[in-house]
Amino acid sequence: MRKFVLLSAVVGASLSLFCPRVNAQDISVSASRHVLTNTKYISALIPGDRGFNSFDAAITWKSSGEWARLYGDPNMGFGVSWCNLGALDCKDGAKVGDSFAFYGTWMRDLLRLGPVAAGYCVQGGMALMSNPYHKIDNPLNDLYGGPLTFHFKAGVFLRASIASGWSINAEVAFKHNSAARLFIPNRGLNALSYSLGASYAIGDKTVTPGAKLPTASPLMSKVRLAVFAGGGIHRCMAEFEADDMLASGSRPDSYTPWFKGSAGIEAVWHYCKKTSTGLQAELHYISNTGALQKSDNILYGAAERSYSPWAPGLAIIQDFYIGSFTAGVGLGAYLFREVGIHENHGRLYQKVNIRYYPDFLPSFFAGISLRVHEFSRADYFEFSVGKSFGFN
Repeated sequence: MRKFVLLSAVVGASLSLFCPRVNAQDISVSASRHVLTNTKYISALIPGDRGFNSFDAAITWKSSGEWARLYGDPNMGFGVSWCNLGALDCKDGAKVGDSFAFYGTWMRDLLRLGPVAAGYCVQGGMALMSNPYHKIDNPLNDLYGGPLTFHFKAGVFLRASIASGWSINAEVAFKHNSAARLFIPNRGLNALSYSLGASYAIGDKTVTPGAKLPTASPLMSKVRLAVFAGGGIHRCMAEFEADDMLASGSRPDSYTPWFKGSAGIEAVWHYCKKTSTGLQAELHYISNTGALQKSDNILYGAAERSYSPWAPGLAIIQDFYIGSFTAGVGLGAYLFREVGIHENHGRLYQKVNIRYYPDFLPSFFAGISLRVHEFSRADYFEFSVGKSFGFN
């Protein structure tokens, strides 16, 4: 409770400084109950009750502009969250530890009936984890291997106005935390949650996040071609699994951050103002084939297996336009990929990405994307740059 009081004081001070600048519409606080989904990793670490609590404080404001009208004038903002994961009853010698998250949030009303509104909400940000895996001090916590994880939450809410400026809120959501292979182990945390809270409106003005791009920008064209290249780091779970066969004191203190990257081209059909569809061809590169081979030999026995650093892929991509930004997803297949046994999760892959097109240089973009296998196994975060060419 002391941690939450301190966190609330910091948030309150931050909000009081921030509100006059953005004419924030709502300040909200909420308390949530979460239940971890029952996987074999959770059961091995937490044999008893898998429930824990969290407290959130957030500030949101009504977006404006042409793109905002296309998306139903959503509320956008940021928030902080404290989760008492440290209260989970773990096996002797293990601890999960609390988490402290800072995130951006998006909320949109879909249905309004008098003083009652219902809609959906999405959060995304970073979380600081207080007790990550350690080979000696905390060897059983294989849920996350480092102090930082990526926080994601999505759900539906119900809001009712009860007095001038005041509302009460209820929410049901899915929550996820994992390190996306920045650290290993990387089993991750998944939970179902429900929450109750209250919000207070302190202003009715709006803001316009992002810039309005000129109509000559390639992003505004009906047909768009683009070239891109990027890279990131990845820590290999095969190495952790192989070292798991050793005594805890014999395991490495840390694991090598291997480079992964890609370069490619894409063709996009921008058939309406807020969305487009296209094809993306890329050549993916991994630098740790030697480590994969070594780990496979330990885990599955020495044998002749094929490994290649190159993997060409072809994907269908879907983008959504939010001012100077695009948010998109991709569903792809490797045309060729040889990575041995442990890291072989099939030929299909998925990508989630955000790109920014600066108004002073709108034909260029910078982006960040997450590559995933089997819709749940994070591969790595990739930072990319590229150039677009528009055709009307």
